[in-house]
Parts: sequence; structure tokens; C-alpha cells
Amino acid sequence: MRRITYVAAGLLAAVAVLPAQTVDTRKVELRPFVGASIPTGDQRDLYGEEPLIGLQAALELRPTLHVVGAFGWVPATAKFMTTDDKVNVFQYDVGLELGLVRPMPGAWEFRPFVGLGAGARTYLFAADQLNDKTCLAGYGALGSEFQLGRTAFRFEARDNVFCYRSPIVGVESKTRNDVSLALGIAYHFR
Repeated sequence: MRRITYVAAGLLAAVAVLPAQTVDTRKVELRPFVGASIPTGDQRDLYGEEPLIGLQAALELRPTLHVVGAFGWVPATAKFMTTDDKVNVFQYDVGLELGLVRPMPGAWEFRPFVGLGAGARTYLFAADQLNDKTCLAGYGALGSEFQLGRTAFRFEARDNVFCYRSPIVGVESKTRNDVSLALGIAYHFR
């Protein structure tokens, strides 16, 4: 978990040392998305592939640099022996995206990016026998936008790494990961 703390501290330090810009050059973006959450490794033994719904907000510091805040929800089914196997998984994080802007024919722009961020993940279990849990999370992202004017079509793949605290008393916490794939639209306010 120290790694996630170091990543978060590094992101904050990077934002703090960015060159000062006037407020007029910064642009806000809203990015609703849908996709899939795909557990990997040991996490696959407890959860299946599930839908993912969320919203990102971004602040464009430069055309190639964004500060991003995201909230995602996965309505999941847990593989525990309980009367109700439903669980709501929430992930909320902040991060940085670094990208390129390449003009394309017809006034389109191709905007590939990489991202890195940190936050937390919460599991809210429907079964009374299971305890709700929250723990630190981090991610690495890779994706692209195809932008025309103020609107862009967006694809993002994330590798989420998080501490997983079992809802069952006496089971040790472990570091786990999953992959999320998301499609969305980004609206750029100018």
C-alpha cells in the first residue's frame, strides 16, 4: 500500500509544480462512460465480469495534460455462500493524463493518452453476514479520444490495483487487480 501512497503524493507534487497558467486557458470536460469490469487473478474467484458505469470530470491544463477525477460503479455478484450475493462496488480516484494531439482529416483530432492515479474502492454487500469494506486503489490507463469540435468519442483501458479486505472476519487483506474497459463521450466546455 506504500506504493499507492507514493503514487498519490507524486501526482499531487506534479500538479503543484506545473507552470502557472491563466484561468482562461483551462478547460473543463465531462466524460460519462459505460463498460466492463474484468477481474483477474485471485479476484476472479470472488467476482465475475460485470458492467461498469461512471463519470469523469477533467481539467485541461494544456491540450496534452489533464487532471482527472473519476467515479465508477459496478453492480456485481459476489461468489460467497450467502443469502444475497449482490454487491455494489464503487471506485473514486484522481489522476493525471498525458497525451498527444494529432490532426486528422475533416477537422477531427486523434488524442491518445496514458494516465496514472490513486483513490479508493468501496464494497457494499447486500448480505447481512458480510461486512462492507473500503481500501486504497490505484490505476494505470491507456486510451484515446477522437475529437470533433467540443465532443469526443473516448476509449479507455485501466489496470486497477487495490488492497482487498475480505468481508469475512479473519481473512487477511491482499493486493488484487482487475481490468476495466470503457467507452464514453467527452464534452469539452470552452
